[in-house]
Amino acid sequence: MKAANENECQGDLRGADFSGRDLSGVIFSQADLYEASFRGARLEGAQFVNCTAERANFEQARCRAMQAQNTNFYGAKFAQANLTDTVLRYCVLAGADLQGAILDRITITLDCNSFERVVLDRETATRLAFLIAQAASPLRQRMRAALGERECERLESFFAG
Repeated sequence: MKAANENECQGDLRGADFSGRDLSGVIFSQADLYEASFRGARLEGAQFVNCTAERANFEQARCRAMQAQNTNFYGAKFAQANLTDTVLRYCVLAGADLQGAILDRITITLDCNSFERVVLDRETATRLAFLIAQAASPLRQRMRAALGERECERLESFFAG
């Protein structure tokens, strides 16, 4: 592990165990986090920049306001994680487990296959579909048309309350 300062982690961190640790505000930059465990960790305001976090475990992690850019989360486990106010820019989420994750006010910039084989429970899938339907894109119009205006209104009132 190479640290430019106490709040920045770089280098080979494959299989590292950060379970339950307070990593608030830590910057992971160009780190290899393959199969690293962040289970139950506090990652509020943490950043992942140009990282590989394939098959990493973020189950039950508190990731509020976490930011990630150009990071590969292929097959990562985010089950029961709090991703409120998280920003994911150009990240791969294919194969990720988001069952029971809290996705309130999450911002996701998609690339073409970001959600391939993502594991979702019914509630998380509904929330994610609602978020995508709110996006300012041509996809929004198609999604709203597929759901129907009545269902869109029902979802909007459900998530507003």
